[in-house]
Amino acid sequence: MEFPIKAVHLDSQSDDDRLAMIMMQLDMALALARENKSPEVARDLEKAMAKARKARDRQLN
Repeated sequence: MEFPIKAVHLDSQSDDDRLAMIMMQLDMALALARENKSPEVARDLEKAMAKARKARDRQLN
């Protein structure tokens, strides 16, 4: 079975795709910050995630 390789670049992504990717990266970074017991970093990432959620909500409405 062969799978085609698709290059992902700025022109091939929608705003929704980019926002979803950012939120996924923030979520992974937040998990690492919590695992490494870095409360200052976790707090900053939680603020960034809240901003990303607000942006997503604005896009959905």
